[in-house]
Amino acid sequence: MAKFIEIPQEYLAEIADDSDRIPRLYYASNYVLRRMFWRRLYSLTSMMNRTLDARESCLDFGGGAGVFLPTLSRSFEKVTLVDLEAHQAKLVKNRYGLDNVEIVQSDAAELDFTSKPFDAAVAADVLEHFKDLSLPIPRLHRWLKPGGVLFTSLPTENWVYVLLRKVFGIEKPWDHYHTAYEVEAQLEKNGFQRIRTSCVPLRFHIAPLFLITAWRRI
Repeated sequence: MAKFIEIPQEYLAEIADDSDRIPRLYYASNYVLRRMFWRRLYSLTSMMNRTLDARESCLDFGGGAGVFLPTLSRSFEKVTLVDLEAHQAKLVKNRYGLDNVEIVQSDAAELDFTSKPFDAAVAADVLEHFKDLSLPIPRLHRWLKPGGVLFTSLPTENWVYVLLRKVFGIEKPWDHYHTAYEVEAQLEKNGFQRIRTSCVPLRFHIAPLFLITAWRRI
């Protein structure tokens, strides 16, 4: 079973820049906010441990600064991170000596992994940033092996989420185009079958802030 590896907040703050590829919540001074945000990745790791059999290859789709790479590197024989900007992900790879990690800095629209599909893929708080979901979802479907598993973390944008933003003075990202429920509906319409769902901060559907879901490619 994979063990989650949390990158020290001091290091993330050190390599962060104005691009916000590392969301500030990962190294926020507020302990509650910071723990809640990291909880998403803990939950994804736990779900992988309960779901996966094949662990040869994994795609970290929109992996940003690579905060999940140390964990994924120990979970799979090979990990491929794809993002428009990958400078900080390369720093994380080097710091942790992740020799089985490949980093691809590119627009997803210009890539094709169909000839070498993955056993699993992770899209942690990524899909809501695509205005047109017809771009990422079919690609993720093609890039997974038949029966492969996609793991998603998605913000609900429900009233609790909105309220907490106001309480803690956090602005909604301008490019959050969809709620978790809207994205999940599109996944179900495009060849993905829900295996299991958990929630953050509570595991049950009580005022969830994030939905953590495993999807089988059918």
